[in-house]
Amino acid sequence: MNEINIMRNVADVDPSAISELRERKAVLAMQATALVGTEMFAVTNRDLHTVAADIGAAPTMTYEDLIFVNPLEDGTYVLSDDPVVAANEALFYRAHRSIEDVLAETIDAIQSGEFDAAVACVQHAGGELGSLYRQLDPKAFAAFRPYFRGINGYPGPSGLFTAAIPTIDLLTHGGRNIFDQERARLLQDIDRRLYPSHQSGQLRKLLEQEEPRLEMPAEARVALGSLLNRFRKVHTGSVRKFVPEALNAGAEGSGGVADVASYLSSKMLHVEGVGND
Repeated sequence: MNEINIMRNVADVDPSAISELRERKAVLAMQATALVGTEMFAVTNRDLHTVAADIGAAPTMTYEDLIFVNPLEDGTYVLSDDPVVAANEALFYRAHRSIEDVLAETIDAIQSGEFDAAVACVQHAGGELGSLYRQLDPKAFAAFRPYFRGINGYPGPSGLFTAAIPTIDLLTHGGRNIFDQERARLLQDIDRRLYPSHQSGQLRKLLEQEEPRLEMPAEARVALGSLLNRFRKVHTGSVRKFVPEALNAGAEGSGGVADVASYLSSKMLHVEGVGND
């Protein structure tokens, strides 16, 4: 993995030398998470609270910190000491950023009425997700996954906190797979600053609309729904491979969902005219 040469252990970074406050907050959150249980945690956590309050962010390590604020092209921040584990950790973050970029293109294409492009984007995103989990080493993932825990009473960073997928669900199918309890959780977690700051405003607006679904050809809606289901099946398959215990009855995920298996199942869309197994 060539990523090994362009990454930095976040423990070696001086937060006070970072002028951009969101990046400083991300570094402090990563450092505080790694220091839980040590004498140094209190000081770092105090600094984290100060910066988080200044920018209106959650005082914990978030999905935004790892995937969007993390300077992935200039030297990815990682928490792992072991070089092989750290390379896999960097791969994990970069792959998720790439997928997020494709999902952002999907949203733009849907809103612009470019439905063929949107279909191609969702297909591409699913391919990238599958590619990530073919490349990722299970032992390395098991070594860095414990860092995905929340601090200060917040859940840990998780793909649960991408706004892109629920945004696409709302635009294409009106959020039929977002039930009242889930809608309330989404709005609450937006208020808690757990969703990426550049995505949360649009997601909130769609959640508050009575009918957010856009007009589009039936074949495009079916294609997008089918591809979203395929994307979720790839994700569920990766959970089964890398974190099988998360699919046990009632098991809680890193994002705080109480029953991961039931939650993943509830996200599948019923697509008219397509087998929905």
